[in-house]
Amino acid sequence: MSSRNLAIGGCACVLIGAVVGLLWPRPTRLTFLNVGQGDCAVFETEGVAILIDSGPKDSTSDAGERIVVPRLRQMGVDGVDLILLSHPDMDHIGGTGAIVRAFPEATIAASRYFQHNTQLLEQLRKWGKRPEEVKWLGPELKGSLGEFKIRIECPAIDENQETNDGSMFVSIVDGAASAVFTGDAPVKAEEAMEPIGGWRSEVMKAGHHGSRTATSESWIETVRPEYAILSCGKNNRYGHPHKEVVDRLEADGVKICRTDREGDITFDFLNGRFVRE
Repeated sequence: MSSRNLAIGGCACVLIGAVVGLLWPRPTRLTFLNVGQGDCAVFETEGVAILIDSGPKDSTSDAGERIVVPRLRQMGVDGVDLILLSHPDMDHIGGTGAIVRAFPEATIAASRYFQHNTQLLEQLRKWGKRPEEVKWLGPELKGSLGEFKIRIECPAIDENQETNDGSMFVSIVDGAASAVFTGDAPVKAEEAMEPIGGWRSEVMKAGHHGSRTATSESWIETVRPEYAILSCGKNNRYGHPHKEVVDRLEADGVKICRTDREGDITFDFLNGRFVRE
């Protein structure tokens, strides 16, 4: 049986070994799911599905169970191979339990700087996952999936810092087709990443759901996106997205896509670019 690998940081992590994926390849596409006030993006290529965050969960609702798993089934995703958790806030990791129950082969990966985070460790216990089963990443990793290059930067933080400060930066690139994700990283984290370079992307998930604490003018100029995705809940209590961020993006000619108004937002890989469906 053939297998397909995602090489991360010099070691190959086997993600999928299905002949079906080779005989009937799925399209390459990037989808930002409408999970309310939270984040969940799905990247599919080469028969592999990667999730970046898993949507929110609270005492009354589990977006993983209610939205993400059913939507993945509707999209024809029959296996989730990797779940990248940007940071341990529940609006980003809450849906993971339902997803790993539906897709038990999924590998969970998170920044090694959250290896002792009490909330993440408690959630892992509830999901039936041991810490040793998690791929603890960082500080910088580079890998590939087919023709796409995947880069992950995990900012170093200590236990006294806000979890947002340690949000994972993820870049997915194949020529002009490119996307960047920054979790809830604040402006100071963006500024620390700017000198590293290589962040220019067609598609940018605006940081922290469009909060004024992220997506600075400098970061927009660094990424120079064609599209900015604002993943937020309708009439959310935080007022996301903030007007300052929307104004900055519009002033720079960036096309704004909002999950609270448009629902799921999908980009297909066509002619070497990500094209809005």
